Amino acid sequence: MDTQEKAAEQEQKTDNLYDKGYKRIFSIKKNFLDFIKKYIGFDWMMELTERDLELIDKEYVTDQFDTYESDLVYRVDTRAGSIYLFFLFELQSYNDFTMPFRLLVYMTAIWLDYFKNSDKNKRKQKRYRLPAIMSIVLHNGERSWTAAHRFREMIGQEELFGKYVVDFEYVLVSVKSLAVSKIKSSNTLIDNILLADKKSTKEEWNSTGIVELVRRVRTMEKSDLNEWIVWFSNVVRELGERERKEFIQQLREGDEKIMCSSFERIMKKEKAEGKAEGKAEAVIELLEDIGEPSEMLREHIMGQTDLEVLRKWHKAAAKAESIEGFEQMIGLVRT
Repeated sequence: MDTQEKAAEQEQKTDNLYDKGYKRIFSIKKNFLDFIKKYIGFDWMMELTERDLELIDKEYVTDQFDTYESDLVYRVDTRAGSIYLFFLFELQSYNDFTMPFRLLVYMTAIWLDYFKNSDKNKRKQKRYRLPAIMSIVLHNGERSWTAAHRFREMIGQEELFGKYVVDFEYVLVSVKSLAVSKIKSSNTLIDNILLADKKSTKEEWNSTGIVELVRRVRTMEKSDLNEWIVWFSNVVRELGERERKEFIQQLREGDEKIMCSSFERIMKKEKAEGKAEGKAEAVIELLEDIGEPSEMLREHIMGQTDLEVLRKWHKAAAKAESIEGFEQMIGLVRT
């Protein structure tokens, strides 16, 4: 297995851990409702109950693209009728500037599936309507989200066509941008997940913050505490079996001081690994100033954990005049 394949495999492993952690949490209706009511907060959402939600567990396929497995799709019954909430987790370090197009593909696949399964006679009627789809993107990267929020921004010369161009806007919830005071205003499982994830995006973990988080987590119901631990071990820190058991026991029953010390050790380990990730992100930022790095190149850079190598790549990126030039400088030969 060459370096690029190893990097891609590591990136896929990371994404799978994030997906496993977040999908598990948001597949629980109570948690999903807590999230949309507090962090999106449209009036019609406030009236929803778990009975109004149906989790759609299926894959949407298009002819021109690979199979896309929707991160989460909920069908929601409102007073005005059924709508779909498409929830996409963007749990990677860099921005995906194709996001509006990706969402259009997903949304079109949902509409196509709905249309194909509608009664043929009803869909010919004047009053036939496709369901509304609201796309929600949850981003937990350290870098600010700078990708376009509206689809028309991806269309060349869109300003020439005014309203006669396809357009929609998605809802972005960026963990980095969430105010800590807003998160702390309640103490749900979702709140404590976002609080811990916000800290893991390289904000300082200090003793006061750790004590506060431990106290908040410990006061949750047992089922929520268990879910938080599973999420933590999948997203923030991948724990070994023995390390995980000790962490769970301490969090549930241990002395607060000992628990906080253990927590701090875990996060210092995370912080050390985060230095490499941060340096890799800095390399990509420099490259974005001179071109658009390919997905493979991004994965290759993000998969590198040797700080000394990353420092050399950073210098190379600063000197390079093109993406191809950078690849040659670091010995990455295109095939």
